[in-house]
Amino acid sequence: MDLRADGLTVRYGARQVLSGVSCALPPGTQALVLGRSGAGKTTLVKALAGLVRPTEGRVLWDGQDAARLTAAERREQQASFGMVFQTDALFDSMTVLENVMAPLTRRHVPEAEARARASDVLRAVGLADAAGTLPERLSGGMKKRAGIARALAARPSVVLADDPFAGLDPGTARQVARVLLDVSQGGTLLVVATEAPMDLPLPRWLYLRSGRLVHDGPPAPEWEDAPDEVPA
Repeated sequence: MDLRADGLTVRYGARQVLSGVSCALPPGTQALVLGRSGAGKTTLVKALAGLVRPTEGRVLWDGQDAARLTAAERREQQASFGMVFQTDALFDSMTVLENVMAPLTRRHVPEAEARARASDVLRAVGLADAAGTLPERLSGGMKKRAGIARALAARPSVVLADDPFAGLDPGTARQVARVLLDVSQGGTLLVVATEAPMDLPLPRWLYLRSGRLVHDGPPAPEWEDAPDEVPA
């Protein structure tokens, strides 16, 4: 899917979270969405996925204004997205396999096919042996990988990972980074982080500061040390 933000502004009441963000994300984009807490990173990826409606500006999916699509058209297009949330968001009463199957079941994929696809993606993230385990018995890193597996089970063309390294020890973070790189080859991958992970050397940075996109291009570590103030 070709993703674009065109003058994207999002307000929650009087608080402006994004201000005039424009960026083009063609198929195959591999990028980090960086910025400090409150910079608007999560709101940007949720808006790109159609989970947050713009106050001003547009989000374009293959040239179509997402906000102008019917509910049915929007649901059909959103099948192209796989979301990895900050928390694992797994259902405690369901096994790992059942959690990964859940998005497929909602899309009315036949049970046998859903089970086979979920099993395949669990093998890809190294959790085949944990398929019958309840989430409460998993380590933090395993839960993260299970969340990634669930996001990938529907074979999305766009993976949006919202701070997938939060709360992980360095070894587990490296493991999660490898999984994201391995399973997203050929598709679009946007990873939200507060600072650039050493183990996820993506070729493009989108750096947000106070809701504005202040850098869009090759890695530029100097932005991480820049002052918070952005010229008007």
